[in-house]
Amino acid sequence: MSESRPGSLTLSASRQSHLYSHALTTNVLRLLWVVIVIWGDLGIFFWSLSGCRWPEVNIGHKLRQKPSTMHVLLVADPQVQHPTLLSPRSAWATRIRRVLFDLNIRKSWHVTSRLRPHAVIFLGDMLANGKASQNLEEYRHAADSFLSTFDIDPPTKVHYVPGNNDVGLGFGPQVSKNLRSYFVNTFGPLNQKLTISNHTFIALDSPALVDEDYQRHAKAKSFEEWTPIKGGAIEFVKEMGEYGPGHVILLSHIPLARPETGDCGPLREKGNIGRAAGPGYQSLLGKQTTSFLLKNLEPLIVFSADNRDYCDYTHVLPGSRVDGNNQANAIREVTVKSFSISVHIERPGFQLLSLVDPAVVANPSFSSFADRACALPNQFHVYSSFYFPCICITILLFFVLNFRKIRSRPFKKPDVLSLTPSPRSSGPNSPNPAMYPDSTQWSATWSPYSPTVPVSPRATFPPYLRTPRFQSTSATHLVASLPGTPAPSSPTSLSGPLALSDRGDEENENDPMFPVQYATRREGHARDDDDWSQVGQSGRDDDEFEVVHDPESGVHTSPRLQSQFISAPDQLRQLSGPKRRGWSWSYTFVFRGRRRRMAVTLPSWTALHNLLDLIGLSTEPRLSGSRKRRGGLMGVLMDAISVFWPAAIAWFIINWTIS
Repeated sequence: MSESRPGSLTLSASRQSHLYSHALTTNVLRLLWVVIVIWGDLGIFFWSLSGCRWPEVNIGHKLRQKPSTMHVLLVADPQVQHPTLLSPRSAWATRIRRVLFDLNIRKSWHVTSRLRPHAVIFLGDMLANGKASQNLEEYRHAADSFLSTFDIDPPTKVHYVPGNNDVGLGFGPQVSKNLRSYFVNTFGPLNQKLTISNHTFIALDSPALVDEDYQRHAKAKSFEEWTPIKGGAIEFVKEMGEYGPGHVILLSHIPLARPETGDCGPLREKGNIGRAAGPGYQSLLGKQTTSFLLKNLEPLIVFSADNRDYCDYTHVLPGSRVDGNNQANAIREVTVKSFSISVHIERPGFQLLSLVDPAVVANPSFSSFADRACALPNQFHVYSSFYFPCICITILLFFVLNFRKIRSRPFKKPDVLSLTPSPRSSGPNSPNPAMYPDSTQWSATWSPYSPTVPVSPRATFPPYLRTPRFQSTSATHLVASLPGTPAPSSPTSLSGPLALSDRGDEENENDPMFPVQYATRREGHARDDDDWSQVGQSGRDDDEFEVVHDPESGVHTSPRLQSQFISAPDQLRQLSGPKRRGWSWSYTFVFRGRRRRMAVTLPSWTALHNLLDLIGLSTEPRLSGSRKRRGGLMGVLMDAISVFWPAAIAWFIINWTIS
């Protein structure tokens, strides 16, 4: 068997520790969260429309030149909200929810408008609560919010169909008249006839049709007996029936009547359209009104809205006509899905309609139009079903990493100065035997070990070591052992002037092993040029000292004061000369009879390093090491801030760009 090399094991362990390091995990999570935000706030919208293409119209034969196709985008129930028109019933629409609602519509329109339609038709309820407007100014404010959301290029034609939230339903004559005048001044005609690619679009004011139908029904009159209101929906339908336009496509905000059990097709999310009515709304037109519309207009297809969900239903009118585009006596109606998010649906959507000139169609068995439904993502579901689980998983990962780091952290003893034998040390540099009777402890020569980074003498030096007080000019920063402080009974204490002569100091200064980093002495603690080390003194009075070592009792106590010697100043700082002041701006003013001054300066490098350390971008071992030592709840919080801030910036950039 071959033995593995220790070097390879060390290298493998180093690579493994780097692979599972805290910094690498944080950076991976940052990148992952930026990708998550880009996908959840923008990518999912483009992906949802990746399969949504304009439908092709089958004309029954091939032509040398492809016929011109008109693309019409049908949008239902945008219901753009405006703060001035929110009713008490809309208390759920908090500020945050309104912001998310508005951002969802803007992003949905941002990706939908890339389909580049030739015409856009809004099927009513452009405003969430336009019927609450008290004057034209309020109505225009809400309409301006809608128009700023749905920014459409001038070449694209835009048409609007009134909805019950735009003009009201069931209101008094005067209120209804005012609201309709606001709509006309802002969006255009209530009832209108449009021609697109030789197809006639009949846009109805269905809320007015419902109001007039109630009046007709109250007088027990049929449509033939009823005298239409001038300028109303019934009068407009009768005029269109007499005019007899061909290839009619009916547009109505309120869907046409159908049985309660009518199937809406596979694209509907749930249930069907049932008959319901209440203050300000009605889910379906009446049966007689539906028959009146279909018999007079004979549309090829009907597009409606208001229900929020998609519905594809076929009306059958026995004996009305034979339509070559569909089965006999059958008219198809498509209720377009709501463009805005709603509690009634999982995903909003819209409808695409392609039109060709009926003259190029080979025979009546082929249709001159084709339509397709498209779905959009629900931003609220993205937040609740995508972002929230990802946040929970990330925070759980932070807890696991931080608490595992705490449990696996070994107990570290405080760093002490290690003493190793040195052949250079000899008798005069050894401690006084009279002070330390245990001669076996100091039988070998010794010298202190100097760490790479200077540390506090209080935490490292024993109390019996003497510390030099003069700064050496030697370039060699090595440490040699020096004589300890002599005891009172020591012979050297009697020859103090000789031991402390200038010659001895000069020899120490010229010694290449002289401790330069501790040669500078604090000026505030000079003791009348006393040459003895004062480590361990309390600093209160000259005759008051704390006992650091008592040779009689053998008790060792730690000094309570920090060492009075500090590290030598940085050579680069000394050579650089006086510190230059950075840029600053100040403003002086008088406030309440006193002169005040405000100053703004550039942040220091230390402040910038602290900021980078806070957000987790510090590359210095000192700063990053402080983060690694943190754990627990504070560590989880700081890790979350460090990971989520790039994703938050990406979220703001995406939504600000689209808005």
